[in-house]
Amino acid sequence: MPVIIFATGISGSGRLDYLEAAARECGGRVRVIDIGRKMFEKSSELGIEIPEGKILDMDPFALDYLRAITFEDVLKVADRYRGDSEEDLIISTHVCFRWKKHLTSSFNLYYLNKIDPDVYVTIVDNAHAIKARLEETQWRGRLKLKDILVWRDEEAFITEILANYRRKPFYIIARREPPSLLADIIYRVERERAAGRKPAPKAYLSYPITHVTGMPELFEMKDEVKEALRKAGVIVFDPIAIDEAVLVGLAEEAERRGSEAVEVEVEGRRLVLSVREIMEARDDIIDQIVARDYKLIDQSDMIIVFYPTTAISPGVLNEIHYGFTHNKDVYAIFPHDVRSPFFEYYTTMIFKDHEELIEHLRSSGYIK
Repeated sequence: MPVIIFATGISGSGRLDYLEAAARECGGRVRVIDIGRKMFEKSSELGIEIPEGKILDMDPFALDYLRAITFEDVLKVADRYRGDSEEDLIISTHVCFRWKKHLTSSFNLYYLNKIDPDVYVTIVDNAHAIKARLEETQWRGRLKLKDILVWRDEEAFITEILANYRRKPFYIIARREPPSLLADIIYRVERERAAGRKPAPKAYLSYPITHVTGMPELFEMKDEVKEALRKAGVIVFDPIAIDEAVLVGLAEEAERRGSEAVEVEVEGRRLVLSVREIMEARDDIIDQIVARDYKLIDQSDMIIVFYPTTAISPGVLNEIHYGFTHNKDVYAIFPHDVRSPFFEYYTTMIFKDHEELIEHLRSSGYIK
């Protein structure tokens, strides 16, 4: 059964690049329609040339009309991706814009209801990566880190509301996850579910981050576990795919040195950020880490905990408790002999290594 995916993400998130890469992973069986690109094409057809940096300054009525006639074309195309079609459709768009310090809607609810997508997805990326990309566009100088964090959160929040209203699945996917992750969700989860077959299992990978910073060998071990799980057939969400917390550490270190700015590199771009700008966004960064990780757990079937150290990690312990009390199986890879009774109480099973865990998942029917 084909699926139609409604994919959102703010400007600079790399949404379209990621979606097109995922479509290539699907071997040409997925078509991506970008609403923004189609709106420019439609206006050109009508003989109205709109400079890219001016479209958000258009009269709201004219902009709504342009969006409506664009969605009319998409609605006609969407009918092909029903029934027995071998192809799937991704509609790439925004749901809101934070332009000139206020929020505006950028979708048409009437046409969204008509299209009736099967899956809703929001593509997210690090706030500093988004800022680096935006600084090369008409957004240059318009948004501080805090503005980007708020806008990114609003985009995901509204998309999730739309999904919940239509009782459809919603996913947050980090731009730095491999495009194969979205391809797996399309083909190994949602298509299987639509056909009445058992979908592939989805897992949130929980592990200490703060306490193993500066220990690259433990991160390498984590990556080995992640790749082994993916190779075995588990779809894995890795929270470190968003790692903007590093900005806070850089800013705090800069403050101790008496520096007023820090420099980061994003995809070959050099981005200089003031310490003040980062610290103004600090609480948003920290709070969104927790809220986003809980969302990743919500969209997973299980939590897989990789705990290579005996140091206590409040983050991991809270994720274990959240998952266990939200009807998720919690499987822990814990190679140590001494463990807390609370650790045992809130885990479904504990394994010495990932090979043992994978064998259990196979024997219990989680994976083929």
